Formats: sequence, C-alpha cells, structure tokens
Amino acid sequence: MDTIDQAQPSAVSADDALDIAISVGRELLHAGGEVHRVEDTMTRICTAYGAAGSEVFVIPSMIMADVVMPDGTRAHRMCRVWRTYQHLARLEGINALSRVICASPLPRAEVMDRLAAIRAERPVPRWLCYVGGVLATGCFSLFFGGTWRDGLCASLISLLIIIAERHPLIRVAVNDLGRTALSSFAGGILAALAVAVGLGEHIDMIIVGTIMLEIPGLSFGNAIRDLLCGDIMSGLLRFIEALLRALIMALSYMAALALTNLLWGGAVL
Repeated sequence: MDTIDQAQPSAVSADDALDIAISVGRELLHAGGEVHRVEDTMTRICTAYGAAGSEVFVIPSMIMADVVMPDGTRAHRMCRVWRTYQHLARLEGINALSRVICASPLPRAEVMDRLAAIRAERPVPRWLCYVGGVLATGCFSLFFGGTWRDGLCASLISLLIIIAERHPLIRVAVNDLGRTALSSFAGGILAALAVAVGLGEHIDMIIVGTIMLEIPGLSFGNAIRDLLCGDIMSGLLRFIEALLRALIMALSYMAALALTNLLWGGAVL
C-alpha cells in the first residue's frame, strides 16, 4: 500500500481496532492477497485507529495479531483461514476500502457493511466461468494435437467437473485436495469412456485438456512470489501444497487409467 496521509484516528478500543484489522486482513487473504500485503494493511489499519503498536503474523492458513493502545490496553486475536482463492476484483475492492480506512477511520459497523457488500459483488457472472473453463480445456486439447472430437470431449468433461466442483454439497463435504483427487479421477474415467464409445479419438489428448482445470500453476506462482518477498514460511507452505495437489492429480489420473485398462483390457489405451 502506498504511503498516504492519515486523518486523526477515531477513539476506539483495542478490541474494535483489532477486529476491524482482522476482518479486512482475512478478506484480503481469502481473495489471494500476498502475505506481506496483508500484514502491512493490518498494521496500517491498527495505526489509523490510534494503536501505539501492533504485531501481525500471517501465513496462508492463519492470522495472528496483537495491538496495544496508548492507554496500555491490549488485544490479541488468532484467526483461522480455511480457504484462499484468486479473486482480483474482490482484492481491488478490499484494498480500496483499506485506503479509505487509513485516510479517515470508519466506524466498525460501517466497515463490516462495506466488507459484506464487497463479498456480495459478482463482477463476473457464474455462467461465464463455465464458458471459460469449457473453451480453455477444448482449446488446450486442440493445441497439443487433438482432433475436434477430442476437444469436444474435453470441453464436455470439463463442464461436468466444474458443475460438480461448484455444487454446495461437494464444497462443504470435501476439501480442496479431495476435490482435486475426485475431479482428476472422474476426468480420467470420463476420457476413457468417451474413447470407448467412439465419441473421442485419443484419450491422452482429452486428458491433456481436462488436466488443465486442476494444474496448480497459480499456487506454484504464489509460492515463488512469497519466497522472493522474503516470506519463507508462507512460500514453503504454498509450494508444498502445490506439489501435493500435483501429486494427487497425477495419482488420480493413473488410478483412473489403470481401472479402465483393467475393465476394457487395454482396448482404450
């Protein structure tokens, strides 16, 4: 966050100041914000509300913060962050709100209302996400040498996977790594089935398309970014997560191909 001129801080308690900072920081981390950016934003917000000192420590799954006011009162919070994702529009909105808070501290209730409004915004309709996934997988299949039938199969399979992954029941009952395993296994089975019934031609080209939905390229990039910024622990955690997802994805596709090879006696592979 660039340096800005701060207004006279509002008279708030240590608990309220830290609650506001934690709420903004959690939303930033949820939306894919960098660890050092979350720490810097929370520190600035605490200062804007009159804190004499603050300590903030953030990793991708947790926020810990401590604030002390000029009168000596102190507050400490630990916040568990269960899931992060990349949402650039939401990041922009939260970052703009944090700048407003630092320039002119807002009441706690207003900050919470604005955060709720940012969460409720839908700059991109859900159907457009489905279209993007379908087009991307189909085009990747064609790009790597598949036929139009392979691209069509990859697109149809990816549509089924995206719909299943976004189903509320699956999102609640299965964590990210579990969804990666199930989606990869289902993608391998459906690719083999498409070739077996004659809809597709090359199972490897279909899998090349569908696998693009699960490749943790963004997670790996975020890990490198954190390491380069000096956040060693966060970078290592993100890097290990990316490796685990890649390993689970590969093993799931291998299991699917082994099962189809057993069922159809190698006729598909």
